[in-house]
Amino acid sequence: MTVSNSTLLKLSAKIDTLTLWVGSVVGWMLVPMILSLAYEVVARYAFGKPTIWAYDMTFMLYGSFFMLGASYTLRKKGHIRTDMFYDRWSPRLQAYIDLACYALFFYPFVLIFTFTGWEYFLKAFLTNERFVSSPWMAITWPFKFVLPATGFLLGIQGLSEIFKCLVTIQTNQWPRQIDLEEKVII
Repeated sequence: MTVSNSTLLKLSAKIDTLTLWVGSVVGWMLVPMILSLAYEVVARYAFGKPTIWAYDMTFMLYGSFFMLGASYTLRKKGHIRTDMFYDRWSPRLQAYIDLACYALFFYPFVLIFTFTGWEYFLKAFLTNERFVSSPWMAITWPFKFVLPATGFLLGIQGLSEIFKCLVTIQTNQWPRQIDLEEKVII
């Protein structure tokens, strides 16, 4: 059974839309992070009353922002690549190299990351684990849930990229990247 290029591109577009939407939502995590940092600075230096929660809130939000934004970055082609070689290759060769990298490096990492992250999350959830290094003692499971969620989002965005590679191998031309960001509304 063969899947047509148009079907692959439709599936890729749906995944890309989800990834762009998640990226837009995750981008808003910067607001509470900046507000908690600003509040801490004012409370500490203007009033001499540091908070017990601002540091924890900041590192949890920043870590979540960083990890959950990985699939968005993959969609926008923002991850590291050796462009001095890659740009000189034909689209078909680029797609073959990308496919090999997804098979050999990307998916083994994503699978290990997702399953290990799920184990960390589940343990934290079942034991109501808390950050003992903090006087606030925040629960850890919402933060640790970001690990398997990141793996899942990276995995499905990787599928979208693989679909684009398969189309490129057949056509020797990368599919036109339709920028859906204007359509993604929060």
